[in-house]
Amino acid sequence: MDPSDNETCEYHEQLLLDWKMAFVGVLGLLTALFSIINNCLLYYTFVTSRTLKKRRLTYLKWISLCDVFVSLSYIAIMCVQVYVDYFHSLFLFYMWHTYLVIAYTISHITFSSSSYLLMAATIERYLQTTANTRSTALFHCLRSHRAFVVMFCFLAGFILRGTVFFEIEVQTTSACSGFASMWAAPTSLTSSPLFDKIWKFWFRKVLTVLLPFVVLAYFNVAIVMNVRKSDRDQIVKTLILYVTVGPRGDSSRLSSRLRTVTRMLVIVVCTYLFSNLIDVCIAIMENLDWETLENYPRIYTVASDISSFLPILACAIRPVIYATNDHIIAREIRRSFARLCGCSRHARDLPELLAVHDSPSEKLSMEPRFGMGRLIMARAALEDPKRSFISVSSVLL
Repeated sequence: MDPSDNETCEYHEQLLLDWKMAFVGVLGLLTALFSIINNCLLYYTFVTSRTLKKRRLTYLKWISLCDVFVSLSYIAIMCVQVYVDYFHSLFLFYMWHTYLVIAYTISHITFSSSSYLLMAATIERYLQTTANTRSTALFHCLRSHRAFVVMFCFLAGFILRGTVFFEIEVQTTSACSGFASMWAAPTSLTSSPLFDKIWKFWFRKVLTVLLPFVVLAYFNVAIVMNVRKSDRDQIVKTLILYVTVGPRGDSSRLSSRLRTVTRMLVIVVCTYLFSNLIDVCIAIMENLDWETLENYPRIYTVASDISSFLPILACAIRPVIYATNDHIIAREIRRSFARLCGCSRHARDLPELLAVHDSPSEKLSMEPRFGMGRLIMARAALEDPKRSFISVSSVLL
């Protein structure tokens, strides 16, 4: 409802309500619930697993917590709003307006904080894959102060996005009843040209939407280039280790965990870039050519719904990416799930069973026993494109 039309007491439903019910009310709800369950389990695993604590996956832990709040906010704001119009529920209507401002603020803060945490993890991984003294020193500095980096990411998200709490308010009128008696409207703060143009776009929009997108795209490609370069040097490292320490000096074993985490992070960043591409385009159009969007309200509505859904989809598949790329994370998630389901005895026995299959003696028996065999396998791994780390084309999905 338009607050300037209080006397008419008319309530205008959302455009394309059937589309919204199918896409947001059903598909969006299921995806958000899947994301909440997965990320709650993942966060619980990061907190309780002593194995994962030793690996110091700090950024991934806090990103999973942010994903929970982002998904909850999507249900509370987007899904419930559709249900209000589709089912004509006054109860949901009043409830939605009660928590709207708080839920809207939380969703903005947690989403921006998650973007900054992903930026921090990507920059740290880039420094780790860059072979020079300066990058190594900076990497060790960031790694030893991860707690402060996490605090800074949340503080930046709170400062840049927390102001949305003062930008929207719920207004009421006694002249109307039912759905026309209450509506959400921008506050007088947003009418200031200085606040609207300088703060909302040049500071907040650029720093929370455009900057993370550009930074993550650049460093993601740089990481892939660094890893591909290190792959070309892998055979030299294998030969040196064989000459110096013998057949057990397998350099691929030394860097396998780094490669796993790096590959996992690259895929996560790719999903972030893909899920936020439409949002970046809409943000640019809203500030440069708003009249065009107003002339095509249906296209703008569909694009806005898709741009809101894709980040939730990214939140939902992030735990799946972790589990499919890192068998240790997958194992710890299974243990956590077994504990939560009451299968404590199986959870205790699981590490012993896995230890039998993953024992070093068994691994050594499956590998070539002689250094020349290792050298041949290393060369084959470098020359076989199917076994390479990741191609540059996969970054541009």
